[in-house]
Amino acid sequence: MKTENYREEDAGEILGLWNTSGVRQGYVSFDRSQLERILIHHPYFQKEHAFVLRDQSRVCGFVCGCEGEKLPFGRERGYFTCLLLGDGYENRELTELLLQTLENSFRETGKKSMVCTCFNPMKLPWYMPGTEGHQHNNAPGIAVDTPLFQWMSGYGYQDRHRECAMYLDLEQFAIPARIEELNKKAVSEGYSVEWYDGKRHRHLREMVEATGNPMWIEEIPAAAEQINMLVALKDNEVAGFTGPVYPEETGRGYFAGIAVSPMHERHGLGTLLFYRLCQEEKKAGSRYMSLFTGEDNHAQKIYRDAGFTVCRIFSVMTKEL
Repeated sequence: MKTENYREEDAGEILGLWNTSGVRQGYVSFDRSQLERILIHHPYFQKEHAFVLRDQSRVCGFVCGCEGEKLPFGRERGYFTCLLLGDGYENRELTELLLQTLENSFRETGKKSMVCTCFNPMKLPWYMPGTEGHQHNNAPGIAVDTPLFQWMSGYGYQDRHRECAMYLDLEQFAIPARIEELNKKAVSEGYSVEWYDGKRHRHLREMVEATGNPMWIEEIPAAAEQINMLVALKDNEVAGFTGPVYPEETGRGYFAGIAVSPMHERHGLGTLLFYRLCQEEKKAGSRYMSLFTGEDNHAQKIYRDAGFTVCRIFSVMTKEL
């Protein structure tokens, strides 16, 4: 049994591993075209960081990751993407063998750590437990209810923090009277929640950049101009944002994030933005919403009050190389 770099002719066996081992981990099952689009033909799929485990001529395991200086902390980090082991091969020893092989490939490029986080550009969809096949479009780490989490923890990966996956069936959603009252209070203080208008509203980009979130900095200003964005305003200056608003092909209402400027906190703007987001997603035809939030994030109360429930927990894991 040995590890080797991935080759194009391995794709068929990788698909088989994905639809067994991957599905057991909770990922959405793929056909060949989905495997190619989401994984092996993704712009960040790198053969130098993709390996198969062979038992004679049979592919019984697979691991891959990616790296790049344009990624957040890309000079120091290698990003873990997925690890799959076939029936009869799922155990700690083979997991460690594949992890070690991927780690060594990152060491050779000068990386100082390997991480499992949402900053990985290769986004792998998974099923929300307890739903009728509803999907989330990305996993921000390793699901803590999987053997992989236990094996990685035993191999030196640190459980840095946890992200809660939350879910809401939009059919049940409605704006409660207390939110209408909160909106009236905000209006009396000079605030409003509106669709972003680049010709009238100021300082969206500056507000997003002040968050320091690299994904938001790249996505939010562009989405505001090209798709849509909900913003909280004070004298036409952006005090907060959420969106963009549109249904994905799965029926999920897209959600990139929500933020309020520290200068404009304590006016209920985060709550107003979020309830308006849910309302507009429902109007747009979305059937459900899902999101991640830190286990200790105070915003979780807003989501719970709106009807969201926690359906799975993921660990953001790291290991120094």
